[in-house]
Amino acid sequence: MHIINGYNNIPDMYKKSVIAIGNFDGIHLGHKHLLNKVLEVANAEDKKSGIITFDPHPKAYFGGLKNFHQVTTDAIKIEILEKLKIDVLFELSFDKSFSEMSPEEFFWEVIYKNLEASHVIVGEDFRFGHERSGNVQKLEELCNSKNIGFDSIQKQKDISSVIYSSSLVRANIKNGNIRDLTKLLGHYWYINGHVKHGKKKGTEMGFPTINIEFQDSLKLAHGIYATNVYLEGKKYHGASYYGARPTFNDHGDILETYIFDFDGDIYNLEVKIEFIDFIRQDQKFKNEEELKKQMEIDCCNVRDKLQYYDKNTSLIDNS
Repeated sequence: MHIINGYNNIPDMYKKSVIAIGNFDGIHLGHKHLLNKVLEVANAEDKKSGIITFDPHPKAYFGGLKNFHQVTTDAIKIEILEKLKIDVLFELSFDKSFSEMSPEEFFWEVIYKNLEASHVIVGEDFRFGHERSGNVQKLEELCNSKNIGFDSIQKQKDISSVIYSSSLVRANIKNGNIRDLTKLLGHYWYINGHVKHGKKKGTEMGFPTINIEFQDSLKLAHGIYATNVYLEGKKYHGASYYGARPTFNDHGDILETYIFDFDGDIYNLEVKIEFIDFIRQDQKFKNEEELKKQMEIDCCNVRDKLQYYDKNTSLIDNS
């Protein structure tokens, strides 16, 4: 997938693409339905498939990172879009001048004049332009005025009529509902980061762990998780902990993972942690010995949960 920053000086080969517009945070099944429509139209019209997205997320721009929890990093979003076979990503800088564009200005400058889009696809609740003043009907009128194809996609629901949404994705992450999260995304949720030095408390208790740099803006439920760990092209089973380690009276949340059947120096290397299931909530123990006993139980429970892992649900398992 080709990545283009901004909307000026677009290479000819990516002009006249079939494009979707949105933030696509988390890329859940509702997003995938819309993106499949983009691919379908692009294939039928022999055009490139493209996405317009924004950096930073408009909610982060207006509300600040403390009030907005991004589900996936930009790197992972790009990785997922590549796996979905999208041809080009137009990443537009969301700043003061851009936020003040009227709906008409956004259409003329971005979609018509520079991208020369052949077809535009958005969700039925899409809003655009200054103070979100433009809606789907407005965008359709503008597209029709220049003979640009247009589709709006209805919200998608699960078998219980629950609408797929990024806010629901965030809620499941916050509550540790990993199974529901997987159903919502259509794939196992995963994060990436570099291994950093920790306090080696796990090593002292016989459970050496790796500490991962984790995006502070995302609120993940404190507790133990059954995970897969991807390192240098190989997959390992892991027991991951996220929390503030109350037994040691620590401050600040950390993500640390005990990798089964692994022994190696991997500091500064990038790893991916794939969340398969939630094991238990965080708790404070009287002493290290009690914690160690519980960790032994946790590891057994993790191994049991990982028996139900489905490779077909993974986006990153190449084994």
